[in-house]
Amino acid sequence: MKKVLGGFVYLSLLAFLLTASSAQAATTTVPKRVATPAYEVSKEITLEGNISSVNKFVPGKLMGGHVFVATSKGTIDGHLGPFALNGTHKVALSAGEHIKMVGVMTTVKGSQVFLVRSIDTGTSKYTLRNEHGFPLLMGARQPTKNITFFTPATKGGAR
Repeated sequence: MKKVLGGFVYLSLLAFLLTASSAQAATTTVPKRVATPAYEVSKEITLEGNISSVNKFVPGKLMGGHVFVATSKGTIDGHLGPFALNGTHKVALSAGEHIKMVGVMTTVKGSQVFLVRSIDTGTSKYTLRNEHGFPLLMGARQPTKNITFFTPATKGGAR
């Protein structure tokens, strides 16, 4: 009898705790977060200047390669993406070289960063991101047309 009564008390306590926590969760309001795209083609600009340094990794910044370019407006941190400075088809940039960069200026982790879409060195042109800002894998064939996914017919099916 004591075991049955003890089990009943335990189950009652568990049910009470579950309903109390779900009631509290229902009354708590979560702030709505709206995602804003970091890369908008309509805001693309062209910057040119001389390369101060090229780094594969910069602590506290976005993962991937960075090029620091001295422009007439100051030094710009250009993010090249995770693949641009790696592999057999890496981007060949060196300090002192004059380049033109096309991309979008944005704020990440409280600091300004230029998301580089393309670079023109005068002798070479590199495309690092697609029109949506996604980094491209250097040397890989990129799709030249829109990809459509197969959707199965709604009629029939396994029985």
